Amino acid sequence: MKSTRTRKPGVDPALGWSQGLKVEVGGTGTVAHAGIVLPRLLADRIGLTAGLSAVLARAGFIPGRDRGRALVDTAAALAAGATCLSDVEVMTAQVEIFGPHGGASDSTLLRVLNEFAARLNSDGLPGRRLAAMMAAARSKAWAHIVARHGQLPAVKVAGVDLTRQSQRAGEAARPVVVVRVDATLIEADSSKDGAKGHYKGGFGFHPLGAWCTNVGDSLAVMLRPGNAGSFTAADHLLVLEAALGQVPASWRTDVLVTIDGAGASHEVIDYLTKLNTAPAHGRRGRRIEYSIGWPVDERTMTAIGELRERDWADAISADGKVDPDAQVVDLTAILRHGPDGDRMKGWPADQRVIARRVPRPAGEQAKLGQDPNWRYGAFTTNTQAGQLQWLDARHRTQAHIEDKMKEVKACGAENLPSKDWDRNSAWLHLAALATSLNAWLRHISLDGDLARAEPKALRYRIFGAPARYIVHARQASLKVPPGWAWAQDLVTAYARLHALHPA
Repeated sequence: MKSTRTRKPGVDPALGWSQGLKVEVGGTGTVAHAGIVLPRLLADRIGLTAGLSAVLARAGFIPGRDRGRALVDTAAALAAGATCLSDVEVMTAQVEIFGPHGGASDSTLLRVLNEFAARLNSDGLPGRRLAAMMAAARSKAWAHIVARHGQLPAVKVAGVDLTRQSQRAGEAARPVVVVRVDATLIEADSSKDGAKGHYKGGFGFHPLGAWCTNVGDSLAVMLRPGNAGSFTAADHLLVLEAALGQVPASWRTDVLVTIDGAGASHEVIDYLTKLNTAPAHGRRGRRIEYSIGWPVDERTMTAIGELRERDWADAISADGKVDPDAQVVDLTAILRHGPDGDRMKGWPADQRVIARRVPRPAGEQAKLGQDPNWRYGAFTTNTQAGQLQWLDARHRTQAHIEDKMKEVKACGAENLPSKDWDRNSAWLHLAALATSLNAWLRHISLDGDLARAEPKALRYRIFGAPARYIVHARQASLKVPPGWAWAQDLVTAYARLHALHPA
């Protein structure tokens, strides 16, 4: 039988793809990273671009490049994978997407960073005008999320939405807004202002931030030296105040603040207790509850030692099922009314302490003074209602916010670009802004897996999409190839954002 194969003899099929292929300069109108139009358009629609321009405006100075546009374009580039100033310059140099003047040079970006840094307070948090502008833009973004989904996303606790039943007749239950405060480490490979040795033995910075778990956006971030302590109540109070100020007023009436053990200080707990006016004023008051890690110190271990075995109850896992390997118990009564008196004297009267234990893994050697059979943990809360198991699950659920700190690093904060402290602080805020744009974009315009996608997935599927830029009958269009698997997702997302009422 005659062979029908046309492959030339001696050509390996695995290597033949380059036969007849040329690489040339051409293809006018073809653009890369076409999906970067989404975060840029979203920032315009919620008033962020114009707001930044107004905040950075100076009397008698007309910049050659609009400062709000430059900052938003930088944040969008960071969301799309840029990691340094030169990356931003290259990514924003496409005339078809970023305008006839292309992207800002790295020297221009340095000047813009300086001007942005001048709008930060000495503590590194946004000044009054900048904070107010950001809060207004966030309020619009959250309103668009509610308009699309009918409600703000609720945090899941043991498989159930964390909501509060309205005290007004006929109103549906509303999600509790969860604010998580936590710190992370950013390594520095060279000497930079404020880079210090940190508690893990490395060298760099130790920023502190706050996020909204419901939406996933960054509420506040503060650059700190590497040797900044974990238990710095003053820093926690500054970040908490800035973060709560960013929560839209209509959602500020029912908030849960979660912090790990670094927040277990009199100053932080007293501050949150004063904000919690609901017990005194009912539905007219503001409910601020907290769930904060509690030290397993001598006082706590003494109380645990006074427990009976039957006092412990099985815990529940994140999906709401019984976890027989973990037990929980309320220590409040023993701490308040133990044989040696009130061991919680001076702490708020509504404060509770709940302990948790899990078996120590086989072969693990306990440190001196530790229980050889059990690992113990504890947290404190002012929530009076709810089973112990549910409160424990609620506290542990918030640990996943570490993913948001990784996202900030993935959006440019992994390597702070300058030797100058103020510029690095401004850059950190832009990285945080990039994570917020990602979060708002997912909720407002994307569906399915993309609505839960991490930065890497968004970059490869949406932001990195190729397209052809064409102009026909005075109408400019980006034509995404139909073979791009997420082409329709990009088109649909743009249409949804474009339909939003301009700010």
